[in-house]
Amino acid sequence: MNRILKFSFIELKIILKEKSFYFWALILPIAFVFIFSGLNSQPEKKDIKNILYITNNDKEEYSRELIEYFKREKLIIKESNKKGLRRIIIPEDFSVKLKNEKKVNLTFRINSENSNSYTIHAKISIYRAIYKFLINKYFDIKKIKEILTIKTEWAGKSSYIPGGVIHQLPATLITFLLFNLLIFGGTNLVKLRQRGMLERYVVTPMGKRGIWLGMFVTNMIVAFLVINAVTFITILLFSINFGFLSLIYLYIILIVFSGFVSSLSIFIASLLKRFESVIGVSVLLANVLAALGGCWWPIEIVPDFMKKIAMILPTGWTMEALDKIMFYKYSFYTIINDLIFLIIIGIIFALLSIKYFKTDKV
Repeated sequence: MNRILKFSFIELKIILKEKSFYFWALILPIAFVFIFSGLNSQPEKKDIKNILYITNNDKEEYSRELIEYFKREKLIIKESNKKGLRRIIIPEDFSVKLKNEKKVNLTFRINSENSNSYTIHAKISIYRAIYKFLINKYFDIKKIKEILTIKTEWAGKSSYIPGGVIHQLPATLITFLLFNLLIFGGTNLVKLRQRGMLERYVVTPMGKRGIWLGMFVTNMIVAFLVINAVTFITILLFSINFGFLSLIYLYIILIVFSGFVSSLSIFIASLLKRFESVIGVSVLLANVLAALGGCWWPIEIVPDFMKKIAMILPTGWTMEALDKIMFYKYSFYTIINDLIFLIIIGIIFALLSIKYFKTDKV
C-alpha cells in the first residue's frame, strides 16, 4: 500500500506542475459559478409563502367576504397599513358601491424589485377570488364550475426556489470534475506510458493492478482537491451557507461520482494511443455528459425524451441526487438508488479499464 501511495503522489506532482490545471480546476469553475448564476449571490428566500397584506378601509360586510375569498385561495392574509411585498387596499366606499352596483377600484401594489414567481401565483389567486366573489354576489352562484384550473405543488421540502450561486455550484462541480479527471488523469497516464515509467513499475511488486490502483487514487485526490477548492472559495466569495448536512451529502455524492469518472479516465487513456486523442475525446465526452445530464440547464425545461436520456447517464443521476438533497430537502435514503447506480457504473468502467489497461509503450 505504501508503494501505491508513493506512486500516486509522484503522479500527483506531475499534474500539479501543469499550469493549465489551475485554470481548469480553480479559475474557470469560479468564473462559471459567477457568470451562470446570473451574478446573484443568493436566491430569494424571503416571503416564500403567498402572503397578501390588506389595508381594509371599508370594514363592512362585502369587504370582509372578499377577504374570506382570498383565504379560500390559500393566500395568507395579514391586515396591515404598512408597505409589504404585495398589498391590496380596499377603499372606504367598497361595500356601498357594490350594493348600488357601481364601479369600485381596488389598489394592488407590488414591490417591483421583489417580483418573482410567488408574486405571479399570488396575482392569479387574487383574480380568482375576486371573480368568484362577484359571480356569487351578482349571479347568486355559490359553486362555480371551473373550465380551467391551475394546480401548484412543491417538488419537495425546500423553503425557496433554487437559484443563484447556491444552485449553480453543484452543476459546475460536476462539469469540471469531468474535465479535470478526464483530461489530466488521462493525459498523465499517456505521458507516464510514453516515458516508459509504467514499464519500470510493472516489474516491481506493485504489478499492473497496483499501478491501476495508484492511478485511480491519484484521480480521486485530484477530485477531492477540486471539490474542496471550488466549494470553499465559492462559500467565501459569495457568502453562501449550505448547511453542514448539505455539505456532507454534497461531498458523498460527488466523491461517488468521481469514482466513476476516475475509472472512465483510465479506460479512455488505455484505449487511445496518442496524447491529442485523449484530450479530444475527453473534452467531447465531458461536454456531452454535462449538457445532457442537466448541468448546463434545468432538466425540467427540456422535452421528455431528453429527460429520459439524462436518466441513463451518470451525470443525470448525480444531478437528481444533488437536487433532492440540497434543494428539495429529502432524506438521505431517497438518493440510495442514485448512489447505487453510480457505484455500479463506476465498477463496470473500473473492470473495463483494468482489462484494457496498458503499461507498455505504444
